[in-house]
Amino acid sequence: MSVADIRQSLTRIQISCTLPCMAPNAAPKVIVDPAPRVADPEAGRRSRKKQRTRDDLIAAGDYLFATQGFDATTTADIAERADVSQRTLFRHFPTKESLLYGDLDDARLQLRASLAARPNDEPILTSVRKSMLSLAEDFEQNRDRRLLQARLAATSPAVSAYSRAVVQFSWEREIIAAVAARLGVDPLEDPRPEIVAGAAMSAVRIAMRQWTVSGGTADFMTLNGAALESIAAISDLAR
Repeated sequence: MSVADIRQSLTRIQISCTLPCMAPNAAPKVIVDPAPRVADPEAGRRSRKKQRTRDDLIAAGDYLFATQGFDATTTADIAERADVSQRTLFRHFPTKESLLYGDLDDARLQLRASLAARPNDEPILTSVRKSMLSLAEDFEQNRDRRLLQARLAATSPAVSAYSRAVVQFSWEREIIAAVAARLGVDPLEDPRPEIVAGAAMSAVRIAMRQWTVSGGTADFMTLNGAALESIAAISDLAR
């Protein structure tokens, strides 16, 4: 089974897990990988304008979320500050939550590339740990945004739910696909890829919580590394 086939299977799992939670008369909302937000140096004027609009919307959302709170901020407020219509806003971001995390698809793609680049003969847990540490570099480079996202996730149920069900699940799915491909197994039948991915994401959440409590002053790379290192020690608990 190829990595692409594994990702498709995992997408079907996410859809099936999402549908039962919907209201009886609601239209099904299929969750798929969002379009990669990767700047193209040769993109035309229209593409560059779309990128600027997207960046302006994210910046407007950040300011308003930080100054007046997530729940108190409306999409109309964000559109007005970015000087665009709400229709334009919704073309880029269907919800406030997706706008708040609008820059993190690049991080997901970075994680995918890092996992794919690890040596095949490297222990799987080592590959996952080093790939997740490469993702942690993004948090250091974008400290203020990541701290804002973490604080809002800790105080807003809607943000917390989106972070877990969409953002973190997309990272977890990348790890599952990479580990399943390395093991040559179907993750729908073999539980190991999902167990490894779940443990890795739990480690990241622990490091994120510790980092947020410190007000972003602690070294996230160190916290994340320590949490990820503890995964290998779990087997000692069975002795």
